Amino acid sequence: MGLTQESWGERVHFSAKHVGSIERGERPALPNYLGMVDKVFGTAFMKFYREFVIGEHAPVWLKPFVDYEARATLLRVFHPFVVPGLLQTEAYAREVLRIFDEPASDLDALVQARIARQSILTKDSPIRLVAVVDELVFHREVVSREVMREQVDALVSACELPNVQVHVIPLGTGLYAGLHGGLVLATVEGRTVGFLDGYLRGRIIEAPYDTAKLEDAWESTRGHALPYQQSLDLIKRMAEKWT
Repeated sequence: MGLTQESWGERVHFSAKHVGSIERGERPALPNYLGMVDKVFGTAFMKFYREFVIGEHAPVWLKPFVDYEARATLLRVFHPFVVPGLLQTEAYAREVLRIFDEPASDLDALVQARIARQSILTKDSPIRLVAVVDELVFHREVVSREVMREQVDALVSACELPNVQVHVIPLGTGLYAGLHGGLVLATVEGRTVGFLDGYLRGRIIEAPYDTAKLEDAWESTRGHALPYQQSLDLIKRMAEKWT
């Protein structure tokens, strides 16, 4: 297009230094950059990124669900022990993936792939995300106080998006269905597809009888959570805890 790095950067709202470092391979081209390039120049880098970069580094058993996730209109997510992946910061995600014994040589790529998947929350026609977490998540220090503060602040920022809601199950709650483990329900073309976390690998659930059971578990679990505004107030208090 005959543009200098400076003029290219001005149009996509990134510095010439940032553009140059991507061109030299010193900095990865992440979704926030690729999305702006697509928007300004009509390219399809994000489509390529989702299909080949994320798909390349996602575990074989996860790839089909990543496709469902990208096409979903609604995601309902619950995790009792950690912040859900679509809402994790890079530092938090790195520790979660490291703890679950991902090979050190693959860690950078896995972290970037996880962060890249979050673009479905801010793309044109973004998905609607409803997440439920146990308050215990906010009391477990991951890496450091600084990482926790960044993570909780990121949750507050995510809740500012009109398509994202986070609900918190308070500490005083007794046993509830969700303590069996994390689950995701994706609404794709009018049907529900489930995903269950596992110690060795996750499992995709598509049989209508089984997804109906997961729907029941989700509704039961969400029923123990605080309303949205009360949940957001609690999350903000947790941010102060890690200051």
